[in-house]
Amino acid sequence: MMGGMSGFRMADHLRKDLKNEVPIIFLTARDTENDLLTGFSAGADDYIAKPFSLHEVLVRVKAVLRRSPTTETNVQELRAGNIVMDFARKVICIGHENIRLSPKEFGILSLLMRHPGRVLSREEILSQVWRGESYVLDRTVDVHIARIRRKMGAEGARLSNRQGYGYCFE
Repeated sequence: MMGGMSGFRMADHLRKDLKNEVPIIFLTARDTENDLLTGFSAGADDYIAKPFSLHEVLVRVKAVLRRSPTTETNVQELRAGNIVMDFARKVICIGHENIRLSPKEFGILSLLMRHPGRVLSREEILSQVWRGESYVLDRTVDVHIARIRRKMGAEGARLSNRQGYGYCFE
């Protein structure tokens, strides 16, 4: 019911052109079983028929994003100055020294390095790295950042704290 092209046809084109790289969720007034089956056959990751609540849409989007591979996970390494983050070996190298981080430390550092200059709140870091695990206090992020800084030595200063906002990789 879009102008020029149906949503089913657009989803089919996106799947062929982008090879499953983009999650597709149908938000539609078409609510028959046949429409739903056609949507999934066209490559939809989810299908939401009206009426729906904003809360339902947000929960479904988060679920689709959790299940979807991202181009970021296909990256083998990230580089920033002397720092090389090796995703295959799960280590960071500073100069010629390998530094081992815990899985959570590695997750925090990779999140910050993928968004250089952007301040991420503790809540954003918790939701991305802990992904809904049992209740974790936001101060846990502070403890992990302190450990990462200590392990990174002088390069640890690149993890800056913006008082009242969160953390940033410079």
